[in-house]
Amino acid sequence: MKAIHLLLKVAKIKEDIAMAKARKIAKQAAETLKFQGQVISYAKEYENQILDGGKAGTKVAFIQDADAFRAKLLESSRAMDKQVNDLQVGAKHILDEAMKAKMKSEGLSKLAEKDLKNEQKKREKSEEMQFEDLLAARTGVRTGTENA
Repeated sequence: MKAIHLLLKVAKIKEDIAMAKARKIAKQAAETLKFQGQVISYAKEYENQILDGGKAGTKVAFIQDADAFRAKLLESSRAMDKQVNDLQVGAKHILDEAMKAKMKSEGLSKLAEKDLKNEQKKREKSEEMQFEDLLAARTGVRTGTENA
């Protein structure tokens, strides 16, 4: 097996690994964004409960507890912003690496295809020459040099 075919196999493996990493990090970023959205949604629900409780005459202690919990939820959401940004930057970096690996793989694939075509042409030319030699031998045509 030629070196180019081995390089192609290695490039394909690297491409697959890089794409798998990119999908994994993109999935983590999406899950974190979804979770952050849920936290913000819970904070809004607590805010609505506080407003409804204030109108209904709920105890101040409950309203203060609910507001403190809502504030912690919002703080957690803000803390997730950095995590989401880091995941998105990481995903972009790994996706760039995956694209480079894919381009390298495609380039090597084209070279390997070209190499295979050249090999096929050589085989066809060799077979054609053998056929011509056999045909010449059968028809009795003298080929080559004769003794002087």
